[in-house]
Amino acid sequence: MSDIEAKKFSDEWSRDINGAEIVSGRYKTSGAARGALEAGVARALSASLERASWAQCRALGCFLGLAYFAAGSRRRALAVDNISRALDLNRAQSLRIARRSAQNWGMTTCEFLRSPSVSHREIREYVDFQGAHHLETALEAGRGAIVVTAHLGNWELLASTVAREFKSAGIVRPLSNAAAQNLMARVRRANQIALISKNAAVRPSLKWLKSNGTLIVLPDRHAGMQGELLPLFGRPTRFENSPVRLSLLSGAPILMAYGARRAPWLRDGHIEARILPAFSPQAATKNERAAATTQGTRRVIAELEAMVRAYPDQWSWMLRRWRDSDALSR
Repeated sequence: MSDIEAKKFSDEWSRDINGAEIVSGRYKTSGAARGALEAGVARALSASLERASWAQCRALGCFLGLAYFAAGSRRRALAVDNISRALDLNRAQSLRIARRSAQNWGMTTCEFLRSPSVSHREIREYVDFQGAHHLETALEAGRGAIVVTAHLGNWELLASTVAREFKSAGIVRPLSNAAAQNLMARVRRANQIALISKNAAVRPSLKWLKSNGTLIVLPDRHAGMQGELLPLFGRPTRFENSPVRLSLLSGAPILMAYGARRAPWLRDGHIEARILPAFSPQAATKNERAAATTQGTRRVIAELEAMVRAYPDQWSWMLRRWRDSDALSR
């Protein structure tokens, strides 16, 4: 990809619904060649998957996930350590869960790249979607709704299924690889998901909720120093409290959701998408908002932990959710 082509590709997809950049400012020109190569491979894979079946996506994804798991020694060690400490398991048990988590990641990636080429009917046949009535009820108040999920199962097909039924926007975390970020933006927009940059999310998110839209948020990555210091599986981390803050500001209820993969993964592997009943954090005054934010975020964490304990091999354990600096900040 030439520099001119790369810039054209970037300009086309690099802004969210409010005109904000969705490519990290940390992106360096020196990484353009590598980024273009990675995105080129992903686009070639996406094109080949357009004619594939879901079963073929899972088979290829399983292979890619295992290959990445075998080659990525640092991420593999991180995942095993995260699992053993969070779930109190021995190394053999943790290694097995980590390996299957990598397989699920590969399957999810291939299914995600294929998803723009499939019909609404095909999505509904592959995704068993239950709990939509909870979202319908939440939207009746006219204040929008906040769907909170995690990097578990196939979170992308969960979001796509919600977006095909309800006007939806997702808050996206900018990547330093511009080409990869823009490819992901193209696929998500093809799946009818509007995008809001995490770096400038408050105003466009509130505007979206005011229009009675559904906002999809995945808060289970390390939130940086602006995150709230709370325990996740008993270990302190900087957790994203924006879903609760937005709920308190807008009056939009929060609904937890997940899209778990059905076993056996290769022979079946369909996605069981579930939206759970809504809850609304309460703060009578502005002074009570901080305490309500913490209480609501603790509830989000508790429900997320329950999801992970139910499907431990479907969570993305290779992410650095816990940092040494967080433990020192207590």
